[in-house]
Amino acid sequence: MTSHYQFLYCESCSEYPYVGRVSLGEEYSVDFIYQYVKGRFVPKKHQNISIFRTAPDIIGPPKFSNYGELFHLSCFVGEKLRNQDDVDISRSPWQNKEPIIVESNFFNWRNAPIENNYIDIEFHEAVYPIRVSIYEIHNPESVIEIWAQNSNNQWFQLWNGCGSSEIVPPISRLFSPSLSHPCNFKTKMLRLVFADSSSQSYTKIDAVMLIGTSELILSRNPNESLTILLKKINMFYHHEDDYNNLKTDLKNAHLDIVHLQQNFPEYCVIYKSDIKRVSYKSKKHKTVFQEIIPDGYVQPNGENSRRILSKNHPNYAKRMKLSSDKSKELSRWSYLSALPDEVLLMILKNIDLMTLCRMSKINCRFNNLIRDRELYTRLNIRCVTCRRNMRNIFRYFISRCKYLRQLDLTASNFNVNNFVKFLDNCGRNLTHLRLSDCNSVNNSVLLKISETCQNLKELDLYNCYLIRDEGFSYLEKLKGFEHLNLDRTRITTKCLCNILQKNQRMRELHLAPITLYNNLDQDAVVIELRNSCHDLEVINLLHVPEDMVNLTDRGINALADCKNLRKVYLSLLEIRYNTNNDDHCLTKLFSSCQLLEVVYLSGYILTDPYLKLLSQCKNLKQLYFFHINLVTYDKCSVILEQCPKLQEFHLINCYSPGRIGNISNYLVNQWKERYPHVSVYTFN
Repeated sequence: MTSHYQFLYCESCSEYPYVGRVSLGEEYSVDFIYQYVKGRFVPKKHQNISIFRTAPDIIGPPKFSNYGELFHLSCFVGEKLRNQDDVDISRSPWQNKEPIIVESNFFNWRNAPIENNYIDIEFHEAVYPIRVSIYEIHNPESVIEIWAQNSNNQWFQLWNGCGSSEIVPPISRLFSPSLSHPCNFKTKMLRLVFADSSSQSYTKIDAVMLIGTSELILSRNPNESLTILLKKINMFYHHEDDYNNLKTDLKNAHLDIVHLQQNFPEYCVIYKSDIKRVSYKSKKHKTVFQEIIPDGYVQPNGENSRRILSKNHPNYAKRMKLSSDKSKELSRWSYLSALPDEVLLMILKNIDLMTLCRMSKINCRFNNLIRDRELYTRLNIRCVTCRRNMRNIFRYFISRCKYLRQLDLTASNFNVNNFVKFLDNCGRNLTHLRLSDCNSVNNSVLLKISETCQNLKELDLYNCYLIRDEGFSYLEKLKGFEHLNLDRTRITTKCLCNILQKNQRMRELHLAPITLYNNLDQDAVVIELRNSCHDLEVINLLHVPEDMVNLTDRGINALADCKNLRKVYLSLLEIRYNTNNDDHCLTKLFSSCQLLEVVYLSGYILTDPYLKLLSQCKNLKQLYFFHINLVTYDKCSVILEQCPKLQEFHLINCYSPGRIGNISNYLVNQWKERYPHVSVYTFN
């Protein structure tokens, strides 16, 4: 046999589908075939953002490299909060999230019919499946079902995870669920069914690997399925609780299958004989008979073929001793309790909040340890809408958060007096504070922030519409701001410019005013940014209503002087009416800011010269066109070709004058084939 597992992860990935052949004498052999997705088919009327994010990248081998990377994972405190939608109370690392480019009410994701929440994927060669591996790089656990299609175009379920209570670790991972229903027919078409998703909870999948065999194989033990056999082998390579093959070290994944492949005569047989009828439950809940299961099998050659140890074998107890419940209890708690407090605290800093609270019930020692204030330097309390719950949460954490540095209260509803009291006790060391969509935030809250949070670097006040000019004037006392989000607030030009003058280390500003209440001069703000904030890296002027866009060539030229700009989000719907020299100002912006990594342009006519200018941004990683009039959209290939670092290209409701319809799927598929390093997203 010529199997070598490392070949599966060669840098060029040119050897997939990879085939490892097991020969059993001269007459019989079986191929183990490892293959990635060849093509994908998406329902036309789907509105699932997980599918929208996954579809462009699912073809071919994995492109993502940092598996094991942390991302946000919701954790809950208290049984009463478990049933509340999107509630999140955790100590997860602070995330600098990208702005939501397309608002959720535009796509209306949550209204998607469940029957459209799937994606069909095709592989190179039909096989008998023994494993489906899903490379998840954002928000795992969204794939809830896996189906396989037979030669009659009927679908049969291989796995259902709807009732799973598994605690998913907050890392990018390789997920290989144990196939609960055997697939006794060859297939090269799979269907992944996704749970409902939103702009916050969507999953992104980088690739899918199908591992299967050219012939039907079964365990030598007639009372044991192939899934159970692989679980037993897997225990010799990985922790026994890792039953779903959750891996971050991809080069060591699937070692159980490799071991089975290398020791095939010991474990398996090949079936080759007559056909009998076996019933299955189809997707439409009807009984369908699949005539493919053979009655007999081919015995591998060799007199020394061994079997997996049965439970009655005298050596079985020795080999499986560490799997017993008693041994697990001893290994977990006796060794853990023997560690000194300093070591235990280092461990406790890396576990989720729910587990931390549960550990308080182990004994008095752990109850005291979880109260250590060094454990609570980050606190996320998101989407808690009941004020009584918020009051209890503040009370619970107020004695623990003396050293609190990062606090996220996004979309939570609280009594202002309770929050002010919490800041009095826990706000002295705050460097990051998020109050996005907190409708109770008013002038008195900003007064307390200005008096207490002298070390504040980041403040998010998105949609805090109760704050008046007096409240914003309190922020002029703070001089350490680096990130400021004032989207959908009532701040005035004078007050904002005063804040910028006092905070010259500003690196990120998000600004889209509520024009019913104030008239913000964006040109004046951008000019002040150029004069005072020389470290500016991110400017977001999106979601500005049409009657308010007043960014002219003066503002664009001032923006072009910000040489450290890395991300710009601009609504240019009205700029061509405000200036007679818009060609010059955009030319200067694109040619001067050579550090640009993210560019978002909305509502503008882009001609070929602008596309060529954008192609000169050699550090460009993400490009968004929203409601853009592309004179010749096939010329966009110049950007894909000449921007070597480009990773994502979004075309949302873009069109070309004089042409029927939007950008063709044929052209997009050409781009994906020619420039595989770029994920091209389209939405019409």
